[in-house]
Amino acid sequence: MTVPVGRNAKFILAPVLLVVGGLVAWLGVREPLAARRPQIRDYPKLFAEVGSCRAGGDPIKNAHRLEEHARLRADRYAYDPREGVRAVWRYQEADACYRVARDEVGALRAHRAGAALAHRVNTDFAAARLHLSNALQREQWSVALGEIRRLRLLTDHVGGHEYAEWLEEIIGRVTVEANAAS
Repeated sequence: MTVPVGRNAKFILAPVLLVVGGLVAWLGVREPLAARRPQIRDYPKLFAEVGSCRAGGDPIKNAHRLEEHARLRADRYAYDPREGVRAVWRYQEADACYRVARDEVGALRAHRAGAALAHRVNTDFAAARLHLSNALQREQWSVALGEIRRLRLLTDHVGGHEYAEWLEEIIGRVTVEANAAS
């Protein structure tokens, strides 16, 4: 192997030094992902407080259909977090339709089922945020990546919120770190 001498050495050495210097500067100044995490009070609410019964058709039939759709979506929640959020919405709509139809028993049933599922989804949301925070602090990138994916699915409907944007921002970097660690 021959070592470049004279003018040729400058042409090879300069780009190498620029690349190495850029990498050192980038690695030295980037702040930890956990440090840029939005404050706890900035997490989005997953559910609106009130559902409404859509106009048209028989409200009691609509309520039964919505309640059945809610049950089916709730069953799929374990596989897709978005389904839990959608199921709560359907329960809220069913509750509203039962109230329009003056079926207090149906309204109470739909309300309780929706409230129980909302509690479960909100608890899972809080646990996923905590797991993400811990994984980022401990640099457990593959765990963090799984939690980011789950949180992105749970917050899919709240686009434009600071927390949802932060998740979109960090997923690329966490993916790179997880791939480098494996």
